[in-house]
Amino acid sequence: MTLLKLPNLAALLIFPSLTVLAFHFILGHGDASGFFDKLSAQCPYASSDDAPYRLPYTGIQSIDKTLCGIVVFFHASFGPDVAPFLIYFLASAAPIMGHAYFESSRPNRPLLMAYPVVFFQIMQLMSFGATFSVYWMLFILSGASRLPPSGLKTTVTKAHAQAILFGIFLGLIILTGCMIIMQDPYVTAIWQVFPIVSSVATVSHLLVRPPSRYPDSGFGVVRGFYIASFVLISSMHITLIMSKDIDELKAFMLPSIEVLQSSTSIELQSLNLLQWDATFGFFSAVLGTLWFGRNAKETFTLLAWNILATPLVGPGAAFSASALWRESWLHEDIKTGKQE
Repeated sequence: MTLLKLPNLAALLIFPSLTVLAFHFILGHGDASGFFDKLSAQCPYASSDDAPYRLPYTGIQSIDKTLCGIVVFFHASFGPDVAPFLIYFLASAAPIMGHAYFESSRPNRPLLMAYPVVFFQIMQLMSFGATFSVYWMLFILSGASRLPPSGLKTTVTKAHAQAILFGIFLGLIILTGCMIIMQDPYVTAIWQVFPIVSSVATVSHLLVRPPSRYPDSGFGVVRGFYIASFVLISSMHITLIMSKDIDELKAFMLPSIEVLQSSTSIELQSLNLLQWDATFGFFSAVLGTLWFGRNAKETFTLLAWNILATPLVGPGAAFSASALWRESWLHEDIKTGKQE
């Protein structure tokens, strides 16, 4: 009985600690360095000609002021010093988003996993790093990570899998592309609710192609998504490794341990915040895959894979491979030709 509780105890110790550290380095350092003050300075309470991003996004002053600061942050990230990392970050996060939505559509999934839009929308305000440390703790404690009882269905239907990919395509890929290419403050403000857009698109797709009419296994769709994610992200990561020297790679990937000086440009402060956000978000996701293991041998193999693959192909690609392996045994009955 004690052994059965050890994974939960470990999750209770590790992931809340990561959340606290994420808040310290992402929000604490941002405040201590004066970065948030710089954002706020460009967003007076009332609209002004000297504040181009202080716009009537919703018509509600308090919300518009908050959106203004977020828009200033992202537009500071569109420059050549930050945009490559922003694109790498968002692309690498796609399989994690896919995993959360696949989990929500799995039969007999825990209630805590049913509404991933909640986690992703909170992420937009509280950071990816802090929010998804909590997600992985709940994923483990809810029992979603464990091998289900024999005979319990775990397959994602084809209808759900296709709807989820449609939601990700519309909400994450299309909206993100529009935000980066157009660099329009209103589009950037709309991007802040991309999780809601993705969820609405997913539900709309299910209304057109409901699971009742398309109940077949979606393993082929899920597998294609993870393979495509692995190829894309690993290609981006390997290209980075091949095109930069060690110092350049450190500057690209690693945030500053020390609080940045207030004289640091707003662009480099934006980059540092994104780097911390990615560090904690991807670390918690890669760490969370250890609970995919059904026994000690599989857990050790996943640990070895993550240690080797993360620096070689990137954390997003490493996660994609681990998630695909998990899906392969959750859909074992389909692969072996057995009935659901």
